[in-house]
Amino acid sequence: MKRIAVLGSCATRDNFNSIFNADYKKKFECVLMQNQSSIISMASKKRENPVVVADGFSEYDEWCVRSDFTKEFFDHLEKLQPDTIIIDLFGDAHFGVLEVEPGEYISNNRWKLWRTSYYKNNLKDKVEELSIDKNREQYMELWKKSWDIVLGKLKRISPKSKIVLHKIRNVKEFYNFDDNKFDIASSGKVKNINVDYYNDILDEMHKYIQQTDRTIEVIDLFKKNKEFLSFDEHPWGLFYVHYTMDYYPLFMNKLIAIEKDNSWFRIFKKKKVID
Repeated sequence: MKRIAVLGSCATRDNFNSIFNADYKKKFECVLMQNQSSIISMASKKRENPVVVADGFSEYDEWCVRSDFTKEFFDHLEKLQPDTIIIDLFGDAHFGVLEVEPGEYISNNRWKLWRTSYYKNNLKDKVEELSIDKNREQYMELWKKSWDIVLGKLKRISPKSKIVLHKIRNVKEFYNFDDNKFDIASSGKVKNINVDYYNDILDEMHKYIQQTDRTIEVIDLFKKNKEFLSFDEHPWGLFYVHYTMDYYPLFMNKLIAIEKDNSWFRIFKKKKVID
């Protein structure tokens, strides 16, 4: 069984959930998750957990905010040494960062961080916000430097872990309960974004990652099939990266193929052919 760490979002983590892939535990165990964090935040220094009891957070929501501040992912990674680290860039595309002190950043998670007393009292309208919506060039310059730092950490801390880039994309349409197609951005159910622009940013980030390290494997289901949609009955609700249920088995098949290509037996066979 392969042990998986996810540095990304539900778009990747859902593949290791029996709701989406009923038999995934036969081949994989997801041992570590960092949820919705920007790469820029992950490259910044550790900070204290800002969540207090009065915030009334669930254990899950507290963990999401805490782990973004403390960068505890790297500490756990060093102990766990998973076989594979899968990365997606949801946090950078949809949230961006806040500069809490010069050169130091946290993810600007509007769903969780904004609910904390810390954000309301210390950050809101008081610190600089960087995002792809407001300052693309500045954001991308900082993001590329941050990726170099994060990649260096991953390789130093868990040198034997294979790194896989999950090329998520934002889909434009969704099925309603009657299987009719509608535009997500204008649905009134989620934040209205420019889907093409967001995907263009993701393409730029994905390209940079692949250029920095040619050994990084890629899962890109949109390369051959551009017809994935979202749908009203998705377990977590309608969103740009909440895909129709056919997406997840295809992801799993691709990951299995990657693992097989990197298996000791396959590498040995290749070496025998070359010899």
